[in-house]
Amino acid sequence: MDVNLKNTPSEIDRLIDKYKSTVYGIAIARLGSKADADDVFQEVFLAAYRKGITVKDNDEEKFWLIRTTLNQCKKIILSSWRRRTVPLEERKR
Repeated sequence: MDVNLKNTPSEIDRLIDKYKSTVYGIAIARLGSKADADDVFQEVFLAAYRKGITVKDNDEEKFWLIRTTLNQCKKIILSSWRRRTVPLEERKR
């Protein structure tokens, strides 16, 4: 079954309902920050909407979302902003 998500907001809702735990779980495990995981969650499903991904089966759909989640996490980890910040606990020492 082909699904074009760009033209059907209900498909995005279905996608979020089905994979929200997976996407958020990966993001929190990789980044260790709720705020960063929230950003990744939003970017992944926004990318799915913008791209209008077309999937033929659930495995392909899940693979695309996991790969996109990992790429978004990597983008945050490698960002120059994150490399320049220091946790407040370390600054107080």
